[in-house]
Amino acid sequence: MTTSNGRVADQVEGVVEQVNERGIKVAGDWRNASKFHPVDLPERGARVRLELDAKGFLRSVQVLDAAPSSTPSGSRDRTITRLAVLKAASHFLGLMSQAREEVRSDHVLVLADKWLAWVEQDDEP
Repeated sequence: MTTSNGRVADQVEGVVEQVNERGIKVAGDWRNASKFHPVDLPERGARVRLELDAKGFLRSVQVLDAAPSSTPSGSRDRTITRLAVLKAASHFLGLMSQAREEVRSDHVLVLADKWLAWVEQDDEP
């Protein structure tokens, strides 16, 4: 497909398979954004229509159907918080075990639960 002005040479539709800072992979091929004609890159899983210039660079990206959300952002944020608290509790108890013998690995989850409750109390209205 070539338009009369010569700018759009091809059009591709498909699902975004991968995304990085330079472009997206659709229909098994990487399509790079031009540094001279930047476009917003959609998320992985979005169904898109791409317009490409003669050299194969993205000229435009039209999102036909947004990417399905695998996890709500609130759930993802909570998972990140829980893992951070678990790591902090593990590190703290690791330091404590150097000073005392009675610290056991099962103490990590007990301490992490207490710290998580403290972190989440500030989030509630």
